[in-house]
Amino acid sequence: MGQILFFDFCALPIYILIIFTIFVRKTTMGSSNVLYIFLTAFLTLNTIIDIMSECYGAFLPFSESELLFFDAMSFAYLILRNLSSVIYVLFIITYTRTMYRFNSKKIRVLFFVPEIIVLIALLTNPIHRKIYTVSAETGYSRGPYILLLYIVALIYAAFGSGYLIYCRRFIETKIWVALLSMYVLSLSAVFWQYLYPDWLVEMYASAVACLMITLLVLRPEEITDTSVGLPGWQAYKAELHKIVTVRHPVQIIVMRYINGSNIRTYIGEEAYRDYVRKIADILTSFFRSKDDYFELFYEGPGTLYCVLEGESEEYDIVPDIDRLRQLVSESTGEYEAAGVHMEGRICSILYPGDADSEEEIIRLGHEFKNLIPPSQIYVKATEFVGTTDYEIGTRMDVILNKAITEKKFEMYYQPIYSLKDERFKSAEALIRLWDDTYGPIPPGIFIPAAERMGLMLPIGDFVLESVFRFIADNDIRAMGLEYIEINLSVAQCLQYDLANKIKELQDRYGISPEQVNFEITETSYDDIGITGENNIKRLVEMGYSFSLDDYGTGYSNIRRLSKLPLKIIKIDKSLIDDLGSESGKIIIKNVIRMMKDIDKELVAEGVESDKEVGMLSELDCDFIQGFYYSKPLPVKEFVNWIRKIQAENSKSDPLTHMV
Repeated sequence: MGQILFFDFCALPIYILIIFTIFVRKTTMGSSNVLYIFLTAFLTLNTIIDIMSECYGAFLPFSESELLFFDAMSFAYLILRNLSSVIYVLFIITYTRTMYRFNSKKIRVLFFVPEIIVLIALLTNPIHRKIYTVSAETGYSRGPYILLLYIVALIYAAFGSGYLIYCRRFIETKIWVALLSMYVLSLSAVFWQYLYPDWLVEMYASAVACLMITLLVLRPEEITDTSVGLPGWQAYKAELHKIVTVRHPVQIIVMRYINGSNIRTYIGEEAYRDYVRKIADILTSFFRSKDDYFELFYEGPGTLYCVLEGESEEYDIVPDIDRLRQLVSESTGEYEAAGVHMEGRICSILYPGDADSEEEIIRLGHEFKNLIPPSQIYVKATEFVGTTDYEIGTRMDVILNKAITEKKFEMYYQPIYSLKDERFKSAEALIRLWDDTYGPIPPGIFIPAAERMGLMLPIGDFVLESVFRFIADNDIRAMGLEYIEINLSVAQCLQYDLANKIKELQDRYGISPEQVNFEITETSYDDIGITGENNIKRLVEMGYSFSLDDYGTGYSNIRRLSKLPLKIIKIDKSLIDDLGSESGKIIIKNVIRMMKDIDKELVAEGVESDKEVGMLSELDCDFIQGFYYSKPLPVKEFVNWIRKIQAENSKSDPLTHMV
């Protein structure tokens, strides 16, 4: 008996380990994972029954009750063994995302007919006794129709193997080999057991195949974002690859939290992970409660992708948005109470329809927030796919590379007015892009695209070269300007030779460092690292000054700002827009007072009305920048405009010279 059961005893701990691993690694979500759990559970029970049957059969003859128990075990073994072959095929189909091809009732009936025949034969076996018999004296004996079970198992094995061969083009080699190993090892075991009946190796062969699948196919450590415990970006891309390859109709709901990076910086990594996990738990519970089949994926720092299929593909989230937001708010109440709130934007994408490739789906998920008004929370991709803005967004790689090669960029300048001196003392250099096909492209579209594509360095080099040349070609002091402000990107700040590059421009154009003030945004300062900070310190030592742009959009504190080598703080337009409210006025007043206390100068950005100018003057703001005085102007227009303004009587009201 020991020799007979040796391989079963070896197989049992493997199955138990596999099941334990599945739950520990949390690979339990999704229909393919559920089917795999059933498969391993059935095979484990088969192994246990096999061991019990052999042990039980050693105590012949049986009493009547023992005979019934032995008969039940034999029936259960055969039922579970044959169901396992069907479940494994279904596992392959769901894993390859091709279940939708079996939606036809006729196809489904044909698929299950062989197994139904086996079930009928087994259920009626007590009548005809053609599959197997059990007796008190001899125990278990095979009947002439036992061959039917092997034929049906072979049919499903042939179908599954053929299906894997058909799907080979989009399955990674090691995964494909692991999936196919179930059939190779099982058929080899059947052949071996036929030659050597005393060696029960079938369950051991299946256990080895399951172990390969667990290690090579499920692989949560490779595809799970451990910070939040969800399938991550690589898993999402792999799933998209399968979806597009087999043209599986799905709906993808993208939930993008546009302030995710800022929130993470503000509350810390651990708290942020907890925050995202709470949101993911709410989404999981929400979709489960609606009996929708879905898969949830996470892309840092703040994007969740929910892939819906089957009947869920037609699901309309609009009526549930308010309820969903309420549930998220309740779940993250402790963070909301502390003033932390994730600003979410939602987009639903249909495939096929809204997009026809993996790249388009990914691009839609990343770009949609730039194609809708800031106040809009939800959009269907159908609403903007095919529009000019979308076409521009999808062609930004071509547009930007062409602009860099053919020098399609142009510098504009916006004057900055000194309330104290009652004159324009500086200007900000702003880059603009003109495309021959699409015309002017807003910076809000091409700058983020350039950052994603790694093109900020050549664009930044163009800006530096253009502005230094502008200062050299135009006597800015004669125009009444003391310096020009230049924006530095994160990519530029991370250049180890940035200071040397600027020194070379300085020497070539004969520029004084006092004529240039560099700007870095509040939200980007966290990303520049030690290299960026060293560059800033070196440039300050060379005589250049720095501004912190967009103050109010990040989470800088007064202690931190006091230690940075900054000359100017630029208050973001979002704060200026709230000046009309009492709370907004108090915020601006306190910001100005604090900055004065740490010896910083203040620039109010985005000023557009006489009322705002008056209030900022009363609050002792230093400088004003905005459309109230002038929009950004091309070089020639700016030079002519500023010379005209500065030539006028210094006592005249500059407000009469608005553009």
